Amino acid sequence: MKAQRGSAVLMAMLIVAAVATLVAGAMWQQNALMRETAAEAAHAQARWLIRGAIDWAGVILREDGRTSSVDHRGEPWAVPLADTRLNENDGRAPAYIAGFVQDEQAKLNLRNLASSQGIERKEIETFERLLGVLGLNTALAEPIARRMQQALAAAAQREPALALASVEEALRVEGVDAQALERLREFVTVLPERTRVNANTAAAEVLAAQVPGLGVSDARRIAAGRDSAYFRDLAEVRARLAQAAVPANDADLAVATRYFSVEGMVTYGGARLRARALLKREAGGAPPQMLTLKELE
Repeated sequence: MKAQRGSAVLMAMLIVAAVATLVAGAMWQQNALMRETAAEAAHAQARWLIRGAIDWAGVILREDGRTSSVDHRGEPWAVPLADTRLNENDGRAPAYIAGFVQDEQAKLNLRNLASSQGIERKEIETFERLLGVLGLNTALAEPIARRMQQALAAAAQREPALALASVEEALRVEGVDAQALERLREFVTVLPERTRVNANTAAAEVLAAQVPGLGVSDARRIAAGRDSAYFRDLAEVRARLAQAAVPANDADLAVATRYFSVEGMVTYGGARLRARALLKREAGGAPPQMLTLKELE
């Protein structure tokens, strides 16, 4: 009888242990599911906040285009937003946002390198000058231009474009390693159409590449003077270049911009999200058009 009672007690303990294990597992799965659901909700909220931030940047660009025909680094759109809390003591998770707007026409547009009919020799020479200024192999200009030509031809046939999606795609040719890509990223872009370089926002390296005969040291002096007194029109650009004994007749320059990139970062609860959008500012005061939106790692 004692042995039977002992076996019964042992069996009961085993059953209790098994039930406890099952209950603990179910609770762990429920907690994990709740955490996963909360994380997904936070990420979704972060996406909405990012989209709202991009829309707000579009409002700033729209108002700037309505009140000014010139774009320069002293304007409100060019001021980066430091990490800022959006809510205070409202019972929700704290939300922070930061971001900045960049003038994409401050860079060389790789789209200029080619058309569906062929490569553009003048633009290749401009790109070669930029590669030389940056200490990179100037022979890379030709294969990158041909890649752009292939992409444009594919797009004309309604096939997926090879190199129009991003700078990374455009520069995916032999000889462009990670170091060269990182070096170029600051100075080149890919836009949907041919564009001119904005002399008010371009880096000295880009100005030196865009204007034949302009040295980097002179370009740096021009950029320094421009940042304290921006160019109001192309006549002022030409006058400033003439002081450096450089003719600007062949330089495709502008003092205003249509294409801007907006990069934002949102933190909401446990979610952290970075995204970049390309905006095209429309004429006539229409809201800017968002052409691409990409989440960043």
